[in-house]
Amino acid sequence: MDINEYIDKLKSSSPAPGGGSASAITSMFSASLNSMASLLSIDKKKLIKYNDNYKNIVTESNENINKLKLLMLDDEKYFLSIMDAFKTDKNDINRKEKINIAIKNSITTSWKIAHISFINIKNAYFLATRGNKNLISDALSSVYMSYASFNTSIDNIKVNLKFYNGDGFRNDEKIKIKLFNEMIEDYINKIKKIENNL
Repeated sequence: MDINEYIDKLKSSSPAPGGGSASAITSMFSASLNSMASLLSIDKKKLIKYNDNYKNIVTESNENINKLKLLMLDDEKYFLSIMDAFKTDKNDINRKEKINIAIKNSITTSWKIAHISFINIKNAYFLATRGNKNLISDALSSVYMSYASFNTSIDNIKVNLKFYNGDGFRNDEKIKIKLFNEMIEDYINKIKKIENNL
């Protein structure tokens, strides 16, 4: 599906693709900016000591872009599976389990997008502080794109958890969300300091 076809589908009345799928694409843009900023930092005289870092970011970004392409499709698939699970006859003894499985699959996908977005933010921060200074706005753009993707993924997880049957898994996920939010906000605070000095 090309970008125009995807946008037409996203803006339609269809419930899928939705925010989760769009967040995967946004994270792809972030990773792509990191790749570009790294490639344009390689072999710069004052930055040559970071060449291995730049090359690693390029490799990691390309790998994550490919992962996100699949996660974009997974997000749509698992969202629809949740809807199907809720349509199961309420007298079906397996209904709760079907809903829980569908929700867990969707949450797992959201966490994968969130994790890649977190990696993008770390890489973009490195580029903003140790990359080609002419591309600092690209690095900052990458940070905020992935920040949006991360928050979208976390919001999707929170919404899905409300429908999950079982406190243990729900509580574990809430603790995980809190820890990741703290780590992300630490990077965002550092990025804001960079912006303030532009």
